[in-house]
Amino acid sequence: TMEVRRQLLLAALLLSSTACALGDWPQCDAPDGTIVSFEVDGCKPPGTCILKKGTQANVTIHFNSKVASQGVHVKAYGVFHEVPLPFPLPQPDACKSGVACPVQAQVSYAYRGSFPVKSAYPSISLNVKWELIDDANNNLVCQLIPVKISS
Repeated sequence: TMEVRRQLLLAALLLSSTACALGDWPQCDAPDGTIVSFEVDGCKPPGTCILKKGTQANVTIHFNSKVASQGVHVKAYGVFHEVPLPFPLPQPDACKSGVACPVQAQVSYAYRGSFPVKSAYPSISLNVKWELIDDANNNLVCQLIPVKISS
């Protein structure tokens, strides 16, 4: 009947809007941790982050560690046509950016970092791959963020 079709359509619309609201940026392999939240100031997943040249991009990551580690290192890459190009970070030591080291298993942590969006960067769209790496060289966090660098 028409009423059943209307209810099904309404249910489908509600589910699709919920899926969009719960949508997230894609994660990559992180066997030693679980991301609780990953935030870039001014960006909302699953959309593309617009990063303006000459500014700082601020990142906040809440994660749970599955392992113990004396230290945590941060790496970021611009992935362009599937080629990862390292981003130099002002502070690659996560222990100096909010993570209370040594990291213990089954404990939650918060990382706060930033990186400059240099004026020399080309105006392109790419993915940024952000990793927090433990002493065993395994990822505690691995996140891909779609980014557009603009003037």
